[in-house]
Amino acid sequence: MDYLAAFSETVESVFGDIAETRMDGVPILNSALGVAMRGMRRFDAYHAGVLVTPWFMNLMLFPMEKPATPMRVGYKRNVALPSGMYEAVWSHEDALGGYWSISLFSPMFEFDAMEIAVDTADASMELLFSPPGEDDTPDFSEAMVQPGAGRDVEQRLAQAEEEAEAAKEAAAPGEEADKKPAQLDRRALFGIGRKQDEGEAV
Repeated sequence: MDYLAAFSETVESVFGDIAETRMDGVPILNSALGVAMRGMRRFDAYHAGVLVTPWFMNLMLFPMEKPATPMRVGYKRNVALPSGMYEAVWSHEDALGGYWSISLFSPMFEFDAMEIAVDTADASMELLFSPPGEDDTPDFSEAMVQPGAGRDVEQRLAQAEEEAEAAKEAAAPGEEADKKPAQLDRRALFGIGRKQDEGEAV
């Protein structure tokens, strides 16, 4: 087993323990879900992947080296990914050390099954680490850079929700449309976790 696979298992184990201890009985838990670390890869000075838990889905960025200056838990800064700039929060677990997290989904009640949550995590990794495509320019790229003014982002979120609802209604009798969230669409995903104002980038 290579290092990234072993580290993914460590992250899963740590958050699995958290789910069974600190989070046990907390109302925001989706009992249909477990813990999975998806798509772990090296990105700049970090090991990055999407973590699925019963209470959140976050992009996690674990520094390969311990920061020279200790940081306060809850400190926020902007992280530059290939898809754009996102707000990240500094957290810490004794078994993992410090890490940055970017919220994608929380709480997790819109996911019916772990399989759907994992598929969403995999799609999120692909979108987050891919530059905007031709279909996203120029208006959408401008909305990504200035999400505070982001009328275009809101329009696309609304459109994605309408399309998801239409897909449900079009499902054959006795069949349920896949409950993959509308945010799987690139335009909708980029409305989540986006930085709201300028600041220092990681």
